[in-house]
Amino acid sequence: MAPTAMSQIPESRLGIALLCLVLLFGAFLRVYPSAGTKYPGVDEMYYRHGLMFLVHNGFTSYPSLVRNYAKVQPTLPVAVIPPTRVTLIAAAFLWHQIFNTVPLISLRAVACSAAVLTLLISALFLYRAAGLPAAIAVSALLSCAPMQIQLAQRAYVDGVFAFTAILTLWLLWENMREASSLKWLVPYGASIALMVVTKENAAFVFVGILSILACNRWLKIGEVGLNLVIATFAGALAGAATLVIASGGLATLIQVFRASISKTYVTPYVIQTGDGPWFRYILDLIAMNPLVTLLALAALGRLSFQEAINRYFALFLAVTYLLMSNLHYGISLRYTAIWDLPLRCLAFTQIVLMAASVPPRYRTIFIPVAVAVVCAVDLSHYCLFFVQNGTYDPTATEILHQLNIVK
Repeated sequence: MAPTAMSQIPESRLGIALLCLVLLFGAFLRVYPSAGTKYPGVDEMYYRHGLMFLVHNGFTSYPSLVRNYAKVQPTLPVAVIPPTRVTLIAAAFLWHQIFNTVPLISLRAVACSAAVLTLLISALFLYRAAGLPAAIAVSALLSCAPMQIQLAQRAYVDGVFAFTAILTLWLLWENMREASSLKWLVPYGASIALMVVTKENAAFVFVGILSILACNRWLKIGEVGLNLVIATFAGALAGAATLVIASGGLATLIQVFRASISKTYVTPYVIQTGDGPWFRYILDLIAMNPLVTLLALAALGRLSFQEAINRYFALFLAVTYLLMSNLHYGISLRYTAIWDLPLRCLAFTQIVLMAASVPPRYRTIFIPVAVAVVCAVDLSHYCLFFVQNGTYDPTATEILHQLNIVK
C-alpha cells in the first residue's frame, strides 16, 4: 500500500512514536468537548430514560424496561428508540455504578470511550494488515473524521455500534489471515454477539461478513474454514439469545421490533429526513468528507486491488452500501460511521497511487502533505457543522443550509 516515500518510516521507536502522537491527537479531538453538548437531544433523552429506569429499579429490571416499551410504543404517534440497544445502556449503567455520574454524562462517557477505542482498534488493524506507514496515515485521516468526533460528544449508539463493527471486521481479518485458533475465534464470536446486542443495524454488517466469507474463493483474502463459519453463526445466535433474555422472552422482542418499525414509517421527522435515492449516501458523504469520499471513489473505480485489505474493505462497502442505501425511511449519515475506516483506507490508497505520478524528488513530501490537506478539510467541516452551527443530527437539509447551497 505504501510507496518508497512512506515506507522510509522505520519500524522503530520513531515510527511507533509518530503513530502514538497521531492517536493522542485523535483521542484529544474526541474527548475535548468542542461541540455544543450542553442540552440533550431527542435520542439522548430516550437513552437517559432507559438508564434512569435501571438506576432506580436495578439492572435485573431490564426485561421490565423492554416490556414497558412494547406496551407503550403502539399507543404513541411517533417512533421511540427501543431499549433493545443493550450495549450502550448497560455500559452506561456500569459507568454510573463505578463513577456515580448522572445518567446523561454516563451515556456520553461510554460513547466517547467507544469512539476512542474505534480509533485505537483501527490503528492496530491497519498496522497488522498494511504496515506501520499505512497505519500512521489512515489513523491521521480517521482522527479527523467529522462524524467520529461528533459521535464521541453525544450519547448516540452509532459510535458504539461503529466500534463493535470495526472490532468484528478486524477479528474476522485475523481469523482469515492466520490459521483459525481459539485465541482469534473466541473474541471474534464474542464481538459479533456484542454487535448484535448493540443495534439492529448489525444485520447489515452481518450480511457484509457473510459476503466476505462467501466471496473469499475469488477475492483470495485468506482462509475460510468450518470453524470460522461456525464461530460467525454462533456469535450471532449468542447475541440474539442475549436480546431475548434482556427482553424477557422472544414474543416481547418481536413485539418491540414490530412496534418500532411500524411507527417509524409514520414519524414526520423520519419521513422528512430518512429517505432518498440510492446515491443519497454518496452525496451526504461528499458534503461531510469531500476529499476522503472522492479519493475513495477514485480508488474503487479501479475495480482491481493488489492489496488484500483493499479487496476486503471494497466488498464490505459494496454490500453494506447496497443494503443501507435502499432502506426506505432508514437513511442517516450517522449510520455511515461503520464506513469511516474503509473509506479512509481506500482514500490513502488513492493518494499513494497519485504519488507514483509525482517526480521522485517530491514523493517524500507529497503523501504527508496530501494526508495533512485531507485532514484539514475534514476538521474544517467538523468545525462548520458541529462547532459553529451546533448541528445535532446532520440531515441533508442541515448540511445544505450550512454549506450555503440552500439559503
